[in-house]
Amino acid sequence: MVLALRHPVVAFVVLAYAISWALWLPLLADRQDWVAWTASPYLHLAGGLGPAAAALLVTAVVAGRVGLTDLKQRMLAVRRRGRWLLLAAVGPLVLFGVAVVVARVVDGEWPDVSRFGASIEYPALPLLVFWAANLLFYGFGEEIGWRGFAQPSLQQRHSPLVAALLVSAMWAAWHLPLFGITPTYRSMPAAGFIGFAVSILVASLVFAWLYLKSSGSIVVVAVFHTVFDIATTTPTTTPLIPTLMGAVITIAGLAVIPSLLKERRREPAIVRTGFD
Repeated sequence: MVLALRHPVVAFVVLAYAISWALWLPLLADRQDWVAWTASPYLHLAGGLGPAAAALLVTAVVAGRVGLTDLKQRMLAVRRRGRWLLLAAVGPLVLFGVAVVVARVVDGEWPDVSRFGASIEYPALPLLVFWAANLLFYGFGEEIGWRGFAQPSLQQRHSPLVAALLVSAMWAAWHLPLFGITPTYRSMPAAGFIGFAVSILVASLVFAWLYLKSSGSIVVVAVFHTVFDIATTTPTTTPLIPTLMGAVITIAGLAVIPSLLKERRREPAIVRTGFD
């Protein structure tokens, strides 16, 4: 509690990592053959709630009911944010479509995208159930913490750009255990984390820009997170599609830097109430 009051962001990071990694450790031990038991693959999903749980706990300690109410309002903020919600939901799908066309030009044949949106990790889950779980556990589970709590908290002392870069470091390192767990991360080469960290860095800029432009709407960034994740990890016959989408996000991240530099520090009520 003392740590949360004095250093709320540090407390948030410690809790987010502790909660997520505690859930992922049995799964990591199983996948690496360190133990004889079989861990449920759904521990990966459950661990996605770590950042959200940490944000709620620290907010409750630091800002009480007022802070939790503010966080709840931003979680559900859709009023007057229709265009940003539309961009979050449709943008990654348009990007996926463009990547498919480019892959056709490069490879000379259409990639098989008949299983678009299906889960490689949870093949038994119906499509809509997987999408809903992705939104809850990864979309809201992560974004309540990274953009809903860490980004505005860091903007107390830093510019939005610097805050986004700091969040990217927390966000990237949080994924470390997954490199020994999930098919997507395990398929990366030995130096894959470096490339992943760079992609997280530029993605964090895009997420911060979208969060600020939507006046602090967590649901907007949660939807974007969900749809982009699904589009980039969907089963296809070519690795070119996620590569192209990653390249576009890199360009987008660089493109929003001037906008982030112009942004003033906007702290929601939770930050002003709890961290002054």
